Amino acid sequence: MLSLNSIAIQEKNKLATDSVFCVALEITIPDVAVPIRVINNSEDIAWNGSTWTAFPFTIEEISDVSSGEVPRVDVKVSNVNRIFEAYLQTYDTYCKTNGFEPIEVSIFVINTAVIASSATAEAEVEHQFELKQPKTNSQWATFTLGASNPFSRRFPQNRILKNHCRYRYKGTDGRCGSTNSTFDTCSHTLAACRERENSERFGGAPGVGAGGFDVL
Repeated sequence: MLSLNSIAIQEKNKLATDSVFCVALEITIPDVAVPIRVINNSEDIAWNGSTWTAFPFTIEEISDVSSGEVPRVDVKVSNVNRIFEAYLQTYDTYCKTNGFEPIEVSIFVINTAVIASSATAEAEVEHQFELKQPKTNSQWATFTLGASNPFSRRFPQNRILKNHCRYRYKGTDGRCGSTNSTFDTCSHTLAACRERENSERFGGAPGVGAGGFDVL
């Protein structure tokens, strides 16, 4: 059972109202500084400190699953101007260079009367998903979204390999520490780390031995 804002309940029960319930998408793409924020409305809406751009998209019904399956939902966003295709190509290049990192998609349902009463009002409904399968054509960019599956996560989380650095090259977390701008990529080997004069920050463990790896 959903718990709605009191204003949203009043608007929902009115025979006639100027307010509408809108679905908004916030798409966070790795290496893209500002998340993409779109809303299925006829005009842009300011909410939660950001401007949500009116943009055509469709989303299938999100239903509760009782069989233990990971929920999945398809979202179709207009791709007539090829904007989302360009984003996906950039994301593909990023993953090939830096390793996989999921695109995170948040789905919100908001009421215009509620957000008019408070610019920081919470959404009536909120769902968090990760991008599982993107595909595009001349009309639509289709995202198959799924919830994070704890059974697909690595356990233990960290591994120490003999000749493979586990840090992301020039990552924003600072664990790599390399500042040599003459190299755009890294093979994550000790030799590559020495070539970049950064071997003191090497994320592997040459002392592990030749027989395998240790876990943390």
